[in-house]
Amino acid sequence: MGGSTQHSDYDDEHYLAFAHRVRTQLALLAGKLKSGALDRDAGNPAAIRLGAELELYLTDQHFRPLGENRALLAQLDDPRLQLELNRFNLEYNLDPLPLAGAPFSALADAVNARLAHLNDAARHLGGRVLAVGILPTLQRGDFDDCMTDEPRYHALARGLRAIRGEPFQIHIDGADGNGLVDFCSDDVSLEGANTSWQLHLRVAARDFADWYNAIQLVTPLALGMAGNSPLLFGQHLWEETRIALFRQSIDSRGSRHPRWRPPARVAFGEGWLRDSAWELFASAVALYPPILPECRTDLPDSALHELRLHMGTVWLWNRPVFDPADGGHLRIEMRALPAGPTGADMAATSAFLIGAANSLRPRIRELITALPFRYAEYNFVEAARQGLDARIIWPCPTQIELFDRRLGDIITELLPAAEAGLVAMGVDTTEAQHHCELVRARLESGQTGSRWLRAGFHALGGDDQAASEVLARYAAHQAGGAPVHTWARASESPPISGQQP
Repeated sequence: MGGSTQHSDYDDEHYLAFAHRVRTQLALLAGKLKSGALDRDAGNPAAIRLGAELELYLTDQHFRPLGENRALLAQLDDPRLQLELNRFNLEYNLDPLPLAGAPFSALADAVNARLAHLNDAARHLGGRVLAVGILPTLQRGDFDDCMTDEPRYHALARGLRAIRGEPFQIHIDGADGNGLVDFCSDDVSLEGANTSWQLHLRVAARDFADWYNAIQLVTPLALGMAGNSPLLFGQHLWEETRIALFRQSIDSRGSRHPRWRPPARVAFGEGWLRDSAWELFASAVALYPPILPECRTDLPDSALHELRLHMGTVWLWNRPVFDPADGGHLRIEMRALPAGPTGADMAATSAFLIGAANSLRPRIRELITALPFRYAEYNFVEAARQGLDARIIWPCPTQIELFDRRLGDIITELLPAAEAGLVAMGVDTTEAQHHCELVRARLESGQTGSRWLRAGFHALGGDDQAASEVLARYAAHQAGGAPVHTWARASESPPISGQQP
């Protein structure tokens, strides 16, 4: 959350210097795009690369948050493992790999291996590591003085509070009309309740706009079938409660604008991308005041350090990334998907998202003319609220008016195209078929992580003990690695391998 900084407090000179460098770097980015310097791999599917980050919970043996992330980091000494906002969160960065071949199976295997390794290490601390969108055992008191002691987190918290000028308001109604969470918070630590599976897709600059719009269009479908965050403080809320909680927990917009409100820093976007990635960077600079005005005078402006740092404090669900590595390149960071339930589930959802986006890319400009952007954002929120039960608005080349359809029907219809879209990028045919079949099986079973957790929680009593018991079974299934659609109901069997909460 945010980039690395050395300070936790800033004065006016910091902000002025930072604003100057960011504006200069916007012009430099425009020049790089115009020159073709970021198009070296255009037209070469084999050059497309895929990366991923997995955010994690660290818990005790009763599956309550355990604030020992720094101790686990020191024990492992692994540069791919990083601290997160709260002391009970960590992030693991998987090694990037070519999209050609069998990348999704490789990601699934890497997730399973890393989770096993991290759990072995966590046992020495009396804990364990879990990949789940929101930990069902969370209680309000878990967020008292829980922030990781790092300058960038203190600076982010101070900056967001200063811009907002009042407590953060958390108000989330349950999708079924029953659950409700409604309270105020004076800090940003609730953001750390949300853990994600974040994909990075490296693309040529000239292809960026079509890729980005296609990913925006498909993201609600992937989110709707990937739900894994149904519970917060014992309340059943959304299938992906993360989407609402993340936005509200760091919403810098206060009540000072009674007639209009600035755009949220956590956003699906402000419109379809028209031409290039520059629009997203320029919009971020124009719309959002800096939070971390940390200038690096030891780096040239061409590294775009300040611009990249600023983008790290604008949390678009699909975010543009400029990386100076390898002579400079662009990536799309897909941030909407939850952590868990297993590597197989995350890999299959990722394969569908990327394959379907690639299949729609050749006609994406036609499709987005048939879907005003506000309805794409509506789809995103509905998918988060209702999951597989959502009805969303989907564009049709021959349409004469807007209409909604069941989310699962759209995914089923797109699966052959998603498979073909993967193969067109060099993914092995058997690899593409395997992951699309996992998606199909999940749809046919109707069982997502959210549905499994929610059903188990209520069947086991719907209280704090039930949350621990359902997580014991969840953790055992996660360690086994089988996709969630194959899991027996939590109430029908004891924890696997004799594991007890």
